[in-house]
Amino acid sequence: MQLNRRQFASTAGVALFAAGSSVPQNTTLTVTLAMDRIRQNIGVTWKESTIDGVKAGDGNASVSGVAVTAVATMDTLARAVREKTNLIVSLEPVYYSHNDGPAALNPQTAGGRGGGGGRGAGGIAPDDPVFLAKKDFIAKNGLAVIRLSDHWRARTPDPFALGLAQTMTWTKYRAGSDTRYDIPGITIAALADDLANKLNVRAGIRVVGDPQAQVSRIGVLPGVSALVASVKLLPECDVIVAGETREWESVEYAQDAVAAGQKKGLIMLGRVVSEEPGMNLCAGWLKTLLPEVSVRWFPSGDSYWRPA
Repeated sequence: MQLNRRQFASTAGVALFAAGSSVPQNTTLTVTLAMDRIRQNIGVTWKESTIDGVKAGDGNASVSGVAVTAVATMDTLARAVREKTNLIVSLEPVYYSHNDGPAALNPQTAGGRGGGGGRGAGGIAPDDPVFLAKKDFIAKNGLAVIRLSDHWRARTPDPFALGLAQTMTWTKYRAGSDTRYDIPGITIAALADDLANKLNVRAGIRVVGDPQAQVSRIGVLPGVSALVASVKLLPECDVIVAGETREWESVEYAQDAVAAGQKKGLIMLGRVVSEEPGMNLCAGWLKTLLPEVSVRWFPSGDSYWRPA
């Protein structure tokens, strides 16, 4: 996915994120040093228990370049190899589970649902062939992966809401919070089309609401949104633009609001698509933090497709 980079011409958000960074000069950048700088300059208190950190690779390896992405797919890793970039900073797991690692083999579940020799509660089976192939590719090509999720999400202003607003050229319409934008009137159908075009979405967008309903008060909930966030935001908005949520929570709530006669809507972009702009801002922040090397944003794209 190639978002229109001109949408990121405004540097206010990136400059704000860069403020307060402290970067030593004339140093050889290693993976561990890059992780240390992130930890020291992230701008929020580092959690004792966190999913963030070095998830793959040699911490002592010198960094040749940095790729920032929402999810380190095999396509993204292969691009990094082609472009001689050996450190990937990823928002989402590289190894498919929340804790970014395999589960212990559980003989009681072997051959059951999920296959791969059985898996425990914590993730994919350690003998899963896809997991092993990805792990081997990372090792053979000298790659390293840093997960940056908990702490990037905790920053203010919300980098994901800000990134999405910048992509949509909504920043001048901000209405008192990172998640509210009062844009010129538009139909839900036209808004969905505009989002699809500017985010280069191939298939993932799903919409609840009357396509011809006029809306202007937009709520933004990138990533994963819980029911409580939708219930709080929808009454003060005409439509919520979200990443993903359970269909029996926020989607059902929005459907029932529409069925009750409210002119409301919900547009689901997909989790990764909604997060990509926020990781573009992360790349801009990391450029100030890691000046020794090239830092670039590698959008991973819409995961889905459909026949034309």
